[in-house]
Amino acid sequence: MTFTKTPDTHRPVRLLHLLFALLALVCATPSTLGAASGSAVQSRVRGNVRIANDFPGADLGAKINAADNALGAAVGEVWVKNGGTITTQVVINSGHRLRFFAGVYKIETELFSEGAILLKSRTEVTGPGWDTIIVEPPKTGWIVFQSYEDARSQPVHSGADTDIRITNLQIRGANPAVEGGVRQTLALGNCRRCHIEGVWLNKTGVIGVQAGGNASKGNFADTVTIRKNLFTSVASQAAAVVNGRNVIIDENTFRDSGRAGANMGMTAIDLEPNDSSDIIQNIKITNNVIDSRRSGFLHGNGILVQNGARTLRFGPVLVRGNTVIGGNLTNAETGNIASGIYITGSTQDVEVVNNVVRRVGHSGIRLENSTRNYVHGNTLVSTGSGGILSFEIINTTDSRIFDNVVTIDPGSLAATKVIQEMGTSQGNTYRGNTDGNTALSPITLGKSKILPR
Repeated sequence: MTFTKTPDTHRPVRLLHLLFALLALVCATPSTLGAASGSAVQSRVRGNVRIANDFPGADLGAKINAADNALGAAVGEVWVKNGGTITTQVVINSGHRLRFFAGVYKIETELFSEGAILLKSRTEVTGPGWDTIIVEPPKTGWIVFQSYEDARSQPVHSGADTDIRITNLQIRGANPAVEGGVRQTLALGNCRRCHIEGVWLNKTGVIGVQAGGNASKGNFADTVTIRKNLFTSVASQAAAVVNGRNVIIDENTFRDSGRAGANMGMTAIDLEPNDSSDIIQNIKITNNVIDSRRSGFLHGNGILVQNGARTLRFGPVLVRGNTVIGGNLTNAETGNIASGIYITGSTQDVEVVNNVVRRVGHSGIRLENSTRNYVHGNTLVSTGSGGILSFEIINTTDSRIFDNVVTIDPGSLAATKVIQEMGTSQGNTYRGNTDGNTALSPITLGKSKILPR
């Protein structure tokens, strides 16, 4: 018997269904795969994003660590939402971005010498703006963010990380105690290609941001940018460089510097090597506004460039286009800033150009124990009081002081309009300096000279 084979008209349809199923499997994202294995996985996995809030952990810090570890070696983000308390120290691994959403995040790690959040190389912390509030520890410790190698290298602070960014969030003070000159809220250490932008440091209790760490292994901060940040009532130095090259401090605003009540001395911007092996080279301090009218006490200097450690690798340094305001232009006050711009302590090759200094208690500009400086086009308004003159050149050599204006506002007469050279100063040249109308020649001129205009 002969059988005739009936064509399988359904086979092309079945093959097409199989093809679609295979294609869906190949193209499935971690999110869609997670949906098949349970809604809990789906909620915490979004492509290359891990939602920290949905991971297990005793506190938000532990949840962040779990989410970060879940990313593994892949590039990705950890999202943190709706505020919370971080008790467990956080470590963010390379290639990961920690993204805080709006909310109040309280740090309660109680770590005295390490940061609450440690950042390895090629990491970023960011938020949508200043409604993302990270609160410093209320009792023990102050360090919020720290580069991993700065914390864990031996000797401590001698290691180096690279490519760390912290942007667009607020860090609010909570510890009633203050500390000067040791710890920092943002401790970059010997970080290279690191960037701080859009951060508000609000009433924090230690140094604000510091570039540079221990130089014992030959490391230093390099290519660091601190830009467009707001510093209000920071208790110690707000922006500091202790061991760095190619550092830019640009377009920041410093308000109400110092913490009233503690009355601890501080400087808004401070360049200060700690050891003779440190480096301070190619540092640019530009376009910043330092306004201490509401500080409440004489807290220290506006911009301080010093080299008490006598490192030989110092300079050049550029101080350009900054505005320093110590107080209101009234006869009732002399300002809350000592010297507006102070260059001292075996410094060299510092350029101070086109800055405005107004109503500071001591000198608007002071050069002391320094050499090879260029001071040009600055305007000093109602500076100098209490026997300290508005523009002082002390034990300084081979510097050029050109085209500066030293004047007194009629509403703020407790001031001077004097350029004075003193001590062992020699080899300096002066040209075109005025009080706005009349030429100003330095008094007590030693072995320096005045050039014709």
